[in-house]
Amino acid sequence: MMAILMTIIALAVVLYAAAMVFKRRYKMQAEEVRNQVESIEKASLDADFANLSRMTLSGESLTEVENMDKSYHYLMNRRLPEIIEELDEIDEQIEGYHVFLSKTGLETTRKKTMDAISQYRELAAKVSRIKKQAESHQEAVKELKDKYQRIRKILLTKNFSYGQSIDALESSMQNLENLFEDYMKVLEKGDLKKTDEILSELRQKTHVLETALDKIPPIYKNYKNVYPEQMTEIKEAIRKMKEERYEFEFDSEKVISETDDQIKRLDEGLAKIEVENCELLDNKIYENIEKLYDAIEKEYNAKLRFDKRLSYFKDFMEHARKQERELLIELDRLSMNYVFNHNEPENAHSLDDMLKRIEKWYQGYENRDEEMSICYSEYYSRMLENLKDLANIEKRQKEIFDSVASLFKDEQDAKRAIQNFDAEMHRLKRSIDNLNLPGLSNEYQQYFLKVSAEIVDLANDLGKIQVDMDQIEHDLINTQSDLDVLEKKTQEIIDASTLAQECIQYANRYRGESEEVANAQKEAISLFEKCDYIKSLDTIAHILEKVDENSYRRIEASYKKKSKYQS
Repeated sequence: MMAILMTIIALAVVLYAAAMVFKRRYKMQAEEVRNQVESIEKASLDADFANLSRMTLSGESLTEVENMDKSYHYLMNRRLPEIIEELDEIDEQIEGYHVFLSKTGLETTRKKTMDAISQYRELAAKVSRIKKQAESHQEAVKELKDKYQRIRKILLTKNFSYGQSIDALESSMQNLENLFEDYMKVLEKGDLKKTDEILSELRQKTHVLETALDKIPPIYKNYKNVYPEQMTEIKEAIRKMKEERYEFEFDSEKVISETDDQIKRLDEGLAKIEVENCELLDNKIYENIEKLYDAIEKEYNAKLRFDKRLSYFKDFMEHARKQERELLIELDRLSMNYVFNHNEPENAHSLDDMLKRIEKWYQGYENRDEEMSICYSEYYSRMLENLKDLANIEKRQKEIFDSVASLFKDEQDAKRAIQNFDAEMHRLKRSIDNLNLPGLSNEYQQYFLKVSAEIVDLANDLGKIQVDMDQIEHDLINTQSDLDVLEKKTQEIIDASTLAQECIQYANRYRGESEEVANAQKEAISLFEKCDYIKSLDTIAHILEKVDENSYRRIEASYKKKSKYQS
């Protein structure tokens, strides 16, 4: 029994503690909601609505304000007091320890308070918007009045700057003033929404008129003062140039006609104050006039340059023709005696064709009908191209001349070279003959005959009716190389045979004393008689070095010294 009692007491203590916690919590929440309600009450909009009620409003604006006023007073006089009453009841429940009963009521009241705050803010925003709207219209009235005063002043004092646009501008200004009067009437009635629509239209049309006032004067100045003078100047210049047989790269008359038409349409556009179209036409007229001026200047300068260089061009062309004739004659003459391996005749005739084309163009100009008109810029451009071609022609003519000019000299040099080859062959033969050798190797004799045949072939080639100097020069190089080899082989025979004989003779000193020397000497003599002079020398020199160190070197040095002295 005692345990049950203690449990009940403990549970009671826990419930009491929990109730006290929730009591403080709900009391704080209720106080927070009350403060929110009081903040709305303190931020009263009464003065604002009073000011709105003093404004002259009508239409949708008046209906909107009336609905706002009703909503505001219902909020302040009904909804907020009801919320306060609910909060008082919740406070009593909390104080009376009906804590848990107050939770649901507090949540409901908090939601109503949030809705009230939202409604208040919405009303405050609408009040602010209407106030600003009214203020903006007051500012707009002042702004537009200032603008219209400035526009009227411009139209009055600078009407000469607008030409045919002035009537349409004044008409536009009158329409704006009429619309402004309508705006003022609607503004006085207080229909702010409809006033906004008119104000937007007023500002747009005012901007259009201000833009026209800014942009038309320079366009009208061009139309009135600039373009007429320029077109008169251009037409007169082109008329004179046509009389002097000038022609243009494009149809100048067509461009002039187009420009005249554009000026006419610009006149119509200015009268209707079609600003964008006038700007477009003004740019096109400017571009056409610049195009015509540029063409006049280009053709005039082109004729001056063309006439100035015509004599030089003619001389240059005639000089190239003279050189071409000389080149063709020279090639024709040389072709009887020489073979051309680098397409010299074909290249020369190609240059001749180029010259004919240039001469035909020049003759076309010289023989033209006196009534024929000329586009000098095109003629001058063609002249410059032809001058480049002439320079290239003369450069290539010189290259061809240079390539064939040395043919005769090369032929004479080749003849002298063959004579030298022949003389050298005779010298080599005498050198061998003077040794009175028992004979020569078959390999040497074949090589000697080969070089001799090459020299004979060269001489025969040079004796032909048409000489191929490229082939001759090629063969000369090969023959010279073979002759150098033959000379080396001949010198080897001379040196080896002479040294072999001296070494065989020197070996007589040791033949009686050494059977090995005697045998080597015998073998060396046999090889010598068989014309193998180099092997004969190697055989006897080797044995001498064995019996008498450095003996061969002494014999060789003596021989070289003697040969040098004799040479």
